[in-house]
Amino acid sequence: MKWPIGKLEKYKENPILSPSRKIKFETAAVYNGTAIKKDGEIYLFYRAEQHYYSEYISKIGLAISKDGLKFKKYKEPLIVPSRRYEKRGCEDPRICEIDGKYYMTYVAYSGRKISIALAESKDLLHWKKKGILMKNVKSGALLPKKIDGKYVMYFGDTNIYVAFSRDLKKWKVSEEPVLSPRIDKFDLQLVEMGPCPIITKKGIFVIYNSANWEEYNVGYAMFSKKNPEKLIARTDKSRLSATQPWENYGKVNYVVFAEGLVEKDGKYFLYYGGADKSIGVAIGKKLY
Repeated sequence: MKWPIGKLEKYKENPILSPSRKIKFETAAVYNGTAIKKDGEIYLFYRAEQHYYSEYISKIGLAISKDGLKFKKYKEPLIVPSRRYEKRGCEDPRICEIDGKYYMTYVAYSGRKISIALAESKDLLHWKKKGILMKNVKSGALLPKKIDGKYVMYFGDTNIYVAFSRDLKKWKVSEEPVLSPRIDKFDLQLVEMGPCPIITKKGIFVIYNSANWEEYNVGYAMFSKKNPEKLIARTDKSRLSATQPWENYGKVNYVVFAEGLVEKDGKYFLYYGGADKSIGVAIGKKLY
């Protein structure tokens, strides 16, 4: 399989975003950012925390960039916990545009239970929460185009499933996982959705996160455009792994976790969290 992204090269000045003592809601951690392009600028929405471990509450912040490398942060979060089911946090956002409207899925964490929740926006700055999409699951990423009049969402954090909906309320879920761990590969422990997938001439391109009991890595998969449940190809080796000190040591060690993908100037910018502490970017040439 010829993948749509050439070899990923980590930006030499990573991390591009780190916790700031000057911004109260993100003094402990800034990670797992999702990205989208609007009017020539890249909007990077990220998970931020003021405290560590048992004291943390996750909020979603925003930073904007013209070149995709140097970002200016907003000093206040855009999405904060406001409902019981997200009391402990709004986590790990994933964003896409569908029919002129922006949709952000995020993990709603009550402190006991997790759910996939949804927020909508027309301008990327003002967001309206739409409630829970699915309970007791996480890591939902919408396809940026309807198929046969239906919204499509890949989701999951042990196995990955696909679900279909006409109204973003009632979902029909695939009976079997569409992607699972492999005992003899880099993704032997779990697989988890990365950024919102993109539609290419060869199929639906999915970037996914994985773990192997020692570290988190990033892999690729391709699904059929006619049947989003049909796996066409998958990488046998990871495409991004923790190699730098800032990726190896942090809140959770040995982690690269991708959630944002943007096309710019004939290249793809892949935004990822390192060690659940900071955000970096890896860049690859757009091949098709």
